[in-house]
Amino acid sequence: MEALLKASEASALMGVSMRHVRRMAQSGALSYQIHMNAQNRPEYLFPLSSLPDAAQQKYFAEHAPAALPAAAPAKAKKADKPAACKPLEAYTAEERGEIGYWITTVDRWQTYRNKAGTKKAECDEKFVLLCRMEEPDRQISVETLYRKWAAIREGDYGALVDMRGKARKGMSKMPEAIERVFLSLFLDESQLPVPRCIALTEEWAQQNMPEAMPLPGYHTFYRKAKAVPYPVMVLCRMGEKKYYDLCSPYIRREYESINANDFWVGDTHTLDVESMGPDGTLHRLYLSAWLDARSGIFTGWYVTDSPGSQATLNALRKGILKSGIPSRAYVDNGREFLTYDIGGRGHRAKKRLADGSEPFAPPGVFERLGIEMTNAIVRNARAKLVERRFEDVKNYISRLFPTYTGGNVVEKPNRLKAVLKRGEHIPTDAEVIAAVDENRTQIHGALSECNLCRR
Repeated sequence: MEALLKASEASALMGVSMRHVRRMAQSGALSYQIHMNAQNRPEYLFPLSSLPDAAQQKYFAEHAPAALPAAAPAKAKKADKPAACKPLEAYTAEERGEIGYWITTVDRWQTYRNKAGTKKAECDEKFVLLCRMEEPDRQISVETLYRKWAAIREGDYGALVDMRGKARKGMSKMPEAIERVFLSLFLDESQLPVPRCIALTEEWAQQNMPEAMPLPGYHTFYRKAKAVPYPVMVLCRMGEKKYYDLCSPYIRREYESINANDFWVGDTHTLDVESMGPDGTLHRLYLSAWLDARSGIFTGWYVTDSPGSQATLNALRKGILKSGIPSRAYVDNGREFLTYDIGGRGHRAKKRLADGSEPFAPPGVFERLGIEMTNAIVRNARAKLVERRFEDVKNYISRLFPTYTGGNVVEKPNRLKAVLKRGEHIPTDAEVIAAVDENRTQIHGALSECNLCRR
C-alpha cells in the first residue's frame, strides 16, 4: 500500500511551507486525499508518488531499513587506465608557480638524499627540517615529498596544486531573480548586513518562488556582495556625499606653481576650551583666521566671543598689515564672508527687487582692495587648508587647558564636568587670547616641518 503523508511531512520533504503545500493541492499541482483526524477535523493526506522525485528520494533515504547492508564501492580494476592528466597550460599562473615550486623542491630533495655514504631516511628528515627553516609557513613532511614525487613521475600536475576550497567552485548556482532580490536589499541605504539580507531573501523566495528552495549557502551570497564594485556599493549604501568623498576624482593642488600671498584661505573655528568672560559667564571663544596657502602659516587671526563679519575684517586687517594684500581669497559660503561690506552677497544676492529695480550693491572690502574671492563647494571642508590647521590649534593650544572640551562627545575628557563644577582653574578670555597669540609661532615652526614632509 502506498504511503500517505501529512501536510507537515510533505512540506519538510519539499522544503516549503505548509501553506504552500495546501495551495499546491488546491490548484491541482499535488493529488491529495481528505481524512478525518482524531479530533474529527478534515486533514490533507498526500500520496508519496505525487511528490517531486527529490522529495521521494529523501523519504526513501530517511526510512530505508537499517538491516540492509550498504553496497560496497566498486573497486577499480588494474586494467583500468588512469584519468587523463591536464596539460600544464590548463592551469592558472598561480597554480603553475606552485607546480614549479614542488618540481624544484623534489629535485633538491633527490639530490640531497642521494649523497654517497649517507642513510636516505636520515637525509629525508634533515631535508624536511631545512625546508621548514626556510619557509616556516609551509607545512612539509616526508610523506608530502613522497606524494609529490609520485605525482611528478606520473605527470599528474593536479596533485601538485593545493585544491582546498576549489572542489565546489562554480557549482553553487543562484537564480537570477533571487540574486536581484538579494542585491536590492544589500544595495540600500539601510545598510543591512549580509546575513539579514539572506534571511529576507529566503522569506521572499518561500512566498513567491518556492521552486528555488533551498537557497545556496552563506558564502555564495557573500561572494555576490563582494563582487559589487566598490564605488557602486558606496553610492547605494552610503549616499552621494560619501561617494563624492571616497570615490570621485580629485585634483591635486600644485603648491610649487603659486607664490606667497597668491591665495589666502579664511574660516572661523570654535576653540575647544571653556573660558570665563568679564561678566563671569562660561562660553567658548571663536578664532577667525587667514592662512597663506603657499607657506601654510596664519597671516591674520582674531579671537572673539561673537563671530561675524567684523571679526573676519579684524583678522584680515592684521594679516594685511603684517604680510601685505593677497591676490585671491578662498572662503566658504558663511555669513561672515558673503555680506555686503566684505565680499558681496554671492549666490544669496537678489537679481531683482520686488519693484523690478536692481538692488543697490556698493563695492565690498575685497573689491576695493583688488582681492578676487572664490567660494568653496558646499559641504566640502577638505578643500580648505585652514580646516587642517585648526586641528593643530586644538593639539598645541586647546588641549593644554583644564577646561578642554574636545571636538565632539567622544573626545570630551571625563574631568571636564568636575572642573566646571568646582569652578577652579577656569581660564579667562584674556588668558585664552594670550595663549593663542603666544603659541602661534610654535605652531608655525611645527607646521613648516610638516609642509616639507608633505611636499
